Amino acid sequence: MTHWERLKNIPKFPMAIIVFIPFFALIIFYSISSGVFSAWCLRHVFRIIGGIFVILMTSMIRVSFWRKHAYLLYSLCLFMLICVSIVGKISMGAQRWLDLYFFNFQPSELMRVLLIILLAKYFSMFSVEDARRTSFLILPITFIVLPMVFVLMQPDLGTAIILFLVGASIFFTCGVQIWKFIVVLLGVAASAPILWTMLHDYQKNRILMFFSPELDPNGAGYHIIQSKIALGSGGFWGKGLMNGTQCHLDFLPEKQTDFIFAALGEELGFVGCTGLIVLYILVLTYNLCVALRAREKFNQILVFGLNSMLFFYVFINVSMVCGLLPVVGIPLPFFSYGGSALIVLMFCQGIIFSADIEQKMSRY
Repeated sequence: MTHWERLKNIPKFPMAIIVFIPFFALIIFYSISSGVFSAWCLRHVFRIIGGIFVILMTSMIRVSFWRKHAYLLYSLCLFMLICVSIVGKISMGAQRWLDLYFFNFQPSELMRVLLIILLAKYFSMFSVEDARRTSFLILPITFIVLPMVFVLMQPDLGTAIILFLVGASIFFTCGVQIWKFIVVLLGVAASAPILWTMLHDYQKNRILMFFSPELDPNGAGYHIIQSKIALGSGGFWGKGLMNGTQCHLDFLPEKQTDFIFAALGEELGFVGCTGLIVLYILVLTYNLCVALRAREKFNQILVFGLNSMLFFYVFINVSMVCGLLPVVGIPLPFFSYGGSALIVLMFCQGIIFSADIEQKMSRY
């Protein structure tokens, strides 16, 4: 199968949705910046073009390539996480980026993907009966814990949570018994007082404000209060583009990144938010179908893991903005402003397209 044949077989409708979502975000960026294209839109356009290039290039790479080099890629990314803890760029109190001169790269974003690839390779080599043995799980647990430790040092609680949830979803899919998950949850609950002392002050405040943001409306509870006001004031149809008072009067913090969904709700209302969620559901459904159709076990686990990560991104961000979960640094997939997250998510979708292409071509 030539590269051109693979490109011709990229599923058109899912590809169109993936490309449309960041361009939809471009409209919101233009609106909340009061029509200043150079504020966020100009750089975002180049990121979209780069993301499309990444998704096309990744679609031309056989899935077996990622399986073959899983351990090497994981090790390299783990090394980059170690470098971040030593010489990483500090911004807004967090040390999460490597300064590559022409752009800042966040290795933790890539680690989410490479962890899934590594776990898919590991579990694909064994049977369901093997996965039920406790000793069998020591190595994959180590694969998850190692990057989590360095990510928590940055500190980046949101990414650590994603790594844990994605790992747990793969464990569940591969046949690990339910009682083992219950034991882990009970262990986490029992060690909650110890874990609480390990959190940074701002992380503790975010959790406390989740239960009662009104206790500190001008401090730790400010983000979620303003987010709820923005969402609620949008109503059914929204206030219209460039008419969102929370955004334009700078009441809504991080309106172009973590709280972009609140900005969307204020300006395009329930209709705009529902439309975006429908697009996500279509992408998630397509990805799940690819996983179910896959004949090779590695492809099944890989695509399911990548789709689980996308789901957790959407679920956590939307729930956070609506006040259903504590505030964590999780971007809205393909929609939030940010280069590393967009490129990595495009990379993920390219892998899923590649798995789908190989499945279709194998029929002929």
